[in-house]
Parts: sequence; C-alpha cells; structure tokens
Amino acid sequence: MKLLNIDANAKTIKGQKQGYMTAILYLSPSDSSGKNLCPMAKQAGCIAGCLNTSGRGGIAKGNATFQTISGATLPDNTVQRARMARSELFNNDQPAFLAQLVKEITAFISKAKRKGLIPVVRLNGTSDILWETIPIDGAGSIMALFPDVQFYDYTKVYKRVMRPLPANYHLSLSYSAANQKYALATLAVTDQSGINLVVVSRKELPDTFAGRKVINGDESDLRFLDQTGVVVGLKAKGQARKDTSGFVIDPAPFTTV
Repeated sequence: MKLLNIDANAKTIKGQKQGYMTAILYLSPSDSSGKNLCPMAKQAGCIAGCLNTSGRGGIAKGNATFQTISGATLPDNTVQRARMARSELFNNDQPAFLAQLVKEITAFISKAKRKGLIPVVRLNGTSDILWETIPIDGAGSIMALFPDVQFYDYTKVYKRVMRPLPANYHLSLSYSAANQKYALATLAVTDQSGINLVVVSRKELPDTFAGRKVINGDESDLRFLDQTGVVVGLKAKGQARKDTSGFVIDPAPFTTV
C-alpha cells in the first residue's frame, strides 16, 4: 500500500508547467475511518461537499457503496478503499505510518529531481490533520525533517494559522457560510494573519469576495505561489455541486454571512 499519490490529478499536473511535481496524501475525511481527521468538518459544514467524492473517488461500478465504521456511506471503489486503509494505518499504528511516509517522501524527492522538477508535498488531500504538531524521528515535525521541501495544505482549523508554523509549511484557510460563527472567525483570522481565504463556488467565480480580489485557484494547486491578501476561488466538484449547506457559495450575489 502506497501512501502518496504523485501528480495524480489534472490540477496538480498543471504545476509541472511551472516546474513543480506534487505528492498528495489522501485519507478518509472527517470521522469516516473511526477517528476524526477533520476536526472542524461539522462546524464548517463541509462533510457533504467534501472533494473526497470528486473524480475517480466518486465512481463505483453499479453505483455500489459501502458503509464505514462511522456509519458514513461511500462509493465502493479502489480509491475509497485505499484511503480507508491508509487512514486505518494512521489511526492504529502511527509510527509505522510515519516511517513509511518518510521513505516515500525521500523517494519522491529523488524522482522529482531526476525529472528536473521541484518536489512539493500536500499531506491533507482529503483530511485536516495538524501535521505541525506531530513529532517524528526526534524532529519537531515532518516539515522539520525535510526543511528544503515546500509543504502546503488547505485547512478549516483557523486557529492553526494564528500560531507559529514551520517555515516550509504554507496554509490557506477554507471558508464556509454553513456556520455563522465559523464564517466570521475565518474572515477575521485572514484579516489579522494575511493568510489567503479559499472559497468554493457552485458556478462562476466572483471578481471580489468580502472586499478582496478573487483569483482562479483551479489554474494550479500551488497555493504557496499565490499573491497574499486575496481570495482563492475554486469551482465545486463531485458531490459539492449539490451542496446547500453554505460550504459552496452560489453565484451572485455572493453573500458572506
């Protein structure tokens, strides 16, 4: 079982034109694996619209499904089964998981360099783990173990961006209007920290959101290259197109809270 997917989707492949190769770790989101790997999922209302079901992750022969340990229902395909297996390893034997992750990142760095590309790593493809708090091999975090590699993630845990982060770890804060308290907190935090806000739109992207310029985040996944002080707009994918919780923002007028 491999942990990392390397340039496995159209969005990350676009990064190669800019000289980067991307490795992403996809786990089972929220509490579907029996342990909550997305601590703000319920507050942010993003469970139903999670991109876990976009692309191949949402396709199953005969629309077959399986029920997770938490009672969630997922498409029964190799993508979802693999994410569940990785999550169970993380939950039940974290030292073994981290040891394998280190080996795979090391191999990925070599592969990227052979191709003349810069390796970058996103550990929360479909999770929201606070990786900066997990010590590994005597280092403060896996970012400290690979100080020359750029790590990046999207997060809904807004308190993370108000605390010191490893210098090589870039976070973008994901917005949701499903919960007024959460929405107001993310807007306030981005105002204070300068961290960019990410907004998911059902259709067209607005020119501005909450008084800030909106850029097209679907042009690549390289969030650490974004200009600061903007809103990153993404088009809804998979089941998110049908989401009505407030996580996905409808076309104009683009209201906040």
